[in-house]
Amino acid sequence: MTRPARVEVRRAGPADAAVVQAVILPAFQKRQPLEPPAAALTETVEDMAALLEGGGGLIAAFEGEDVGALVLDPVGSTMYLRRFGVSPLHQGHGVARALIDAAVEEAQQFEDLTVVAREELQNTVRFWERQGFREVYRSSPNVELRRPLRTFIFDVPDAEAMRELGADLAEALEGGDLIVLSGELGAGKTTFTQGLGEGLGVRGPVTSPTFVIAREHPSLVQGTPLVHVDAYRLGGIDELDDLDLDTSLDVAVTVVEWGEGVAEGLAESRLEVRIIRALAHEDEHEDLDPRRVLMTPVGPRWHDLDVPDQERAPLAEKLNENLMLDFRVCDEDEWPDLDPSVGIELAVVTAVHDGEVLLVRNLRNGEWELSGGRVEAGEEPREAAMRCYRAEVGEPPGDFDFVGVATVQLGHARTITYVACYWLDLPQRPDGALREINWWNPQDPEETIEALGLSPIDAHLAALCFPGR
Repeated sequence: MTRPARVEVRRAGPADAAVVQAVILPAFQKRQPLEPPAAALTETVEDMAALLEGGGGLIAAFEGEDVGALVLDPVGSTMYLRRFGVSPLHQGHGVARALIDAAVEEAQQFEDLTVVAREELQNTVRFWERQGFREVYRSSPNVELRRPLRTFIFDVPDAEAMRELGADLAEALEGGDLIVLSGELGAGKTTFTQGLGEGLGVRGPVTSPTFVIAREHPSLVQGTPLVHVDAYRLGGIDELDDLDLDTSLDVAVTVVEWGEGVAEGLAESRLEVRIIRALAHEDEHEDLDPRRVLMTPVGPRWHDLDVPDQERAPLAEKLNENLMLDFRVCDEDEWPDLDPSVGIELAVVTAVHDGEVLLVRNLRNGEWELSGGRVEAGEEPREAAMRCYRAEVGEPPGDFDFVGVATVQLGHARTITYVACYWLDLPQRPDGALREINWWNPQDPEETIEALGLSPIDAHLAALCFPGR
């Protein structure tokens, strides 16, 4: 597993029980006293070996010393992370994050990661929330949090296709299901919900509930009713609970628009649906305003989701959560025509010499990637690309050619952003780079991407830059 140079993560089994316990016990002892006490404080080495017998575990070493560990506990389609601990003397060095990144890699065949934290340990709960885990269940003194590992992508060229997607999804829904729906004004949230209503066979019309907060649509076919909520003006889940609806949420399909951060506590499981504008090529959907719909299942209810047939794979993905959704070849002055709700926050450069692409080592995760980085406040993407190249390669970059814009979903926060992509033809290989560099030939077999430790998204971006050159 590739990690920052000072943190190495390896698999653990029953034979490593003493090492795992020696790491975990001091971490749990350092916490405030709890009642009842954590089970880890009384477990023996034999107990730990039994825990590791199922799914094994992970051990993190910092500069050669074992300082972090966790137990992997597969339960159905969920991978639980148990006995997570980092030595108190080595916290703040990226050990915890390296363990979580490794756990994501280990759980690629699972639907989500789950942790159980003590509600008294608010800092611990906040830590897991910062790592993309969302609370799904609370039974004092425990809080269960899950981090979803899948996102389904759908291309939706027009309003009719949006209604059709909603109707197709409705066939897989049942009473008690919760859908948290997000997207900017005019994105198509109500159109999508109209399709759900048609598929469920409820009484219409289904319109935006902005001014009434919630609308109830009873079934016309003795089926499942629909409750359509606009949470934009709600202050929190308590107000949502106080709506005094005639239809119980336990028997209805509930759709909550603008529900992020408000509706999550309504049910243990939910389907998060996000609608964004597509970066379609001019000849892809002429005279249309297409959308991409992203569905992220959270919780066990959705583990066996019958995904609508329109689903398509991302252009590239990494660690089950970084997704490349779109790429558009365009002129640099076309940016004002893009979705204003999505910022251009990254700029990358495909710098090529003699058919090979320059790669830069990422100091945090050890991966090879294209030159580039974040666009700072007040900075143009071209300026950011030049600044990053100069800082990494140690010499002026010359003239960049603009190629296009990519849409990506980044990290466990699932942030949607645009990436400005540039091309640089190098007359010679740089001498004396400030960062560790490497070279990659896009004509090599795909297996070389993984063998080299190259970011799959960066590899795809680099390959996309070649055809137009």
